[in-house]
Order: sequence, then C-alpha cells, then structure tokens
Amino acid sequence: MREKYGFDMDATDALDRARSLVAEHPDDAEMALLLGSVLATRGEIDLAEIEVRRALELSPRLPRAHTTLATLLMNRGEREEALRSARDATALDKEDPTVLFNLGLAEWFAGERRTAKAAFDRAAEALRAATAEGGAPPASPPPWWRRIGRRG
Repeated sequence: MREKYGFDMDATDALDRARSLVAEHPDDAEMALLLGSVLATRGEIDLAEIEVRRALELSPRLPRAHTTLATLLMNRGEREEALRSARDATALDKEDPTVLFNLGLAEWFAGERRTAKAAFDRAAEALRAATAEGGAPPASPPPWWRRIGRRG
C-alpha cells in the first residue's frame, strides 16, 4: 500500500488521506475501495461496507472489492452472501493470492472444509508462483502467508 498510495493502512492519518484521495477522485472505484479498507481497519464496518459497495457500483468487475466485501460479510455472520462475494472475486481473478485465501476463509466459514483447503492450497501456490516469476516476495507479506508458509 505504501508503494501505491504513499502511506500505510495503519498510519495515524490514513483515514484522512484516503478521504482526501476519494474527494480528488470521487468516481474512482479503487479510491472507494481504499477508503472502505481503511474504515474496516478502524472498526467502522458499516461505513466500510458502504464504500466497498460503492466501489462495486463504480466497477462491478473489481475482484479486490468483491473479496473485501466477502470479508466484511463474514465478520457480520452473513455466510451465504460472503461466500457468493468470495466466489465472484475468484471468478474475476483466479491468480490473486489474497482473493484465493479469502475464498478459503469464506468456504471454511460456510462449512465447506474440502473446498476451503483447496482454496488455501491455491492461494499458497499463487503467491509462490508470483515470487518465482522473478518477482520478489512482498515487502510485508500478508499475515496469512506466514501461516501457510509454516506448514510448507
């Protein structure tokens, strides 16, 4: 995030900076998603969902918006809609490790253990493949990557 937007999600001024970016680019789905993500990290789940849904209105084919919505819905206990959003995200991007990992979470949450494991395995493979294609490992790998990496 630092490379893309110039600040970290946990920076004290992240919310102000995200709101400023949205004000500068009100019709940009990525900016709405960014604001939704920052709001979610601040515990403002209802406001986060509004922004993520706005991102999807602006760009219905934005996989990260679908996967973020799935995460918000899981946290609220809405199993079926969360699973649908996670599956929509994966249908749009079958290579994004975060999208695949969130699919695994949604499948697990829905009681689909076998498909959850398959999604987790695909997430690990996708992150390994991205690293093997000449790309360096992420500067700060997602927390779930460390869990997957421990089990090999």
